[in-house]
Amino acid sequence: MLAELHGMAQSHPTVARAATWQYIKELGDRGDLPALSILFGEGTAPDGPDGKLEGLIVGKLFGIPEAHLANPLMRINPTWQGKTFDRGAGTGFNRLAPIARLAMPIVAAGYRGLRRGDGEVEGFDFNHSIEKGRIEPRVMVRALDYGVPEYMNPSVRTFPIKRTRDEIVELVPGIYLGRALLTMRSGEVRLIAHFALREPIDSPL
Repeated sequence: MLAELHGMAQSHPTVARAATWQYIKELGDRGDLPALSILFGEGTAPDGPDGKLEGLIVGKLFGIPEAHLANPLMRINPTWQGKTFDRGAGTGFNRLAPIARLAMPIVAAGYRGLRRGDGEVEGFDFNHSIEKGRIEPRVMVRALDYGVPEYMNPSVRTFPIKRTRDEIVELVPGIYLGRALLTMRSGEVRLIAHFALREPIDSPL
């Protein structure tokens, strides 16, 4: 499937972006974790992204008890809108719906890093760089590190983002598949979610 999408991207990049995004959504709707793992393994470590990207939570959270509480809430309002990257600085942050200003003091008690953006809420900053994936498939990825001390990200049980590492690969130009990895107190690295990112349709390829 990805080979076909790569071929399509050569002549019809906009169509390829839309088809890849839809394919990711379909895999998430089916809860097809093996297919998402295979697709992730076929991606490549991206030179980007850079700037503001739209986000999509692919399917449900899994692998931790808190997922049973979070998934019903996400069906009502996913809150997460996407990520913004500064490629040159190697930094970035997440963007959330305005309702996050009400919800986050409950689920991320003590976190003071939220700030107003352009019709959104920004926070949960990270550094990013190219590294090898922490779990199988162990491909090269762009890894997002939330554990940087200066960002003071929360590590509470309901929102342990400080112990979370995001990894993304590029599937076709402008479309990225990501996975969220949580380091448990035992030291185990556990896959807990998939997500997707896409650049604005008018972004240069």
